Amino acid sequence: MKNSIRFIRITVMAVILASNAAYAKSNSFLSSAEAKLGSGQNKDAIADFTRAIEHNQNHSKSDLTQAYNHRGLAKQAIGDVETANSDFRKAIELDPTPKDAIAFTNRGIAKSAIGDVDGATSDFKMAFLISDNSSEESINLNNG
Repeated sequence: MKNSIRFIRITVMAVILASNAAYAKSNSFLSSAEAKLGSGQNKDAIADFTRAIEHNQNHSKSDLTQAYNHRGLAKQAIGDVETANSDFRKAIELDPTPKDAIAFTNRGIAKSAIGDVDGATSDFKMAFLISDNSSEESINLNNG
């Protein structure tokens, strides 16, 4: 009986440690990606954001939303607007009412870049409605 309890404790501890290690690895990719995005190393940032997303089973929804949103920014910076738009869409699916509505604003910019003026206007308006920060300038810029 003592051996069974000891085995269960060891197994539980192994699972906890493995989960913490996976979280740390994912968190490391996220931190690295943020630094690379900030320094303009967009292709490397995309790779790290992708790794963070792939290893992100234990991250909060907020971290995952941020990873998709920032990967979208990096993709947009290198001219890959279509897949950037896809990342912004995923960020919005994860958190459709972000406090600062940044994903809607970013997706609006991406849509505007590919000529989807109506879609961009819709996203800018949604950002304005749910945001603590004003996106009114974006709406006014898009409407001429």
